[in-house]
Amino acid sequence: MQKLELYIHIPFCVQKCAYCDFLSAPANDAAKAEYVDALKKEIQRYREVASSYQVSSVFVGGGTPSILSCEQMGEIFKMLRQVFTIDRDAEITIEANPGTVTEEKLEGWKQAGINRISFGLQSVNNEELKMLGRIHTYEEFRESYDMARQAGFDNINIDLISAIPGQTVKSWEHTLRTVAELHPEHISAYSLIIEEGTPFYERYGEGRHAEELPNEDIERQMYVRTGEILEDYG
Repeated sequence: MQKLELYIHIPFCVQKCAYCDFLSAPANDAAKAEYVDALKKEIQRYREVASSYQVSSVFVGGGTPSILSCEQMGEIFKMLRQVFTIDRDAEITIEANPGTVTEEKLEGWKQAGINRISFGLQSVNNEELKMLGRIHTYEEFRESYDMARQAGFDNINIDLISAIPGQTVKSWEHTLRTVAELHPEHISAYSLIIEEGTPFYERYGEGRHAEELPNEDIERQMYVRTGEILEDYG
């Protein structure tokens, strides 16, 4: 049997972030339900192909997959397991935004076999979060993170973004250390890229308002400090 890694895309979010160019947008309940039905039919179409594969990992990304109800997520995974053979020890990840996580959803995810959560935090500074267009505060992230730990999730990733407008080396170091102190199993640290078609591109693209962004030297310092600080935490 050949190994296979599956990616499932959920293209919905509460609101579009200012820097995001992923295929995602807000939607009403009817659109979400229609998409989930179409996704299940799409999975079914792979039944013949799936017989040749053993799935070693599943990643549910978006958008904000945690925006779906636990019933909808359960339906998706029920169909996945009917069609694909998934390893008993497969890593199964869901991307989640703070503020969209509930105890009911966490329990539903566990029942569906999800064993890893990837939280889109991006910064511990609430002003930076607001500027990025995030829907949550750091305090709401902590509530979601602690809830996930209490629910028994022992494999958690936290996403962070550096080189965002107005950010300093000091504020980035504070974000890194604050998150590392939580002892997540994984940290994904990215540097901001200004993508065409986003509100950030309208403001910062083609060199506009460059004074609001960290310059190359500061961005390089952030990169170096990322390696040094995370190494300090093992």
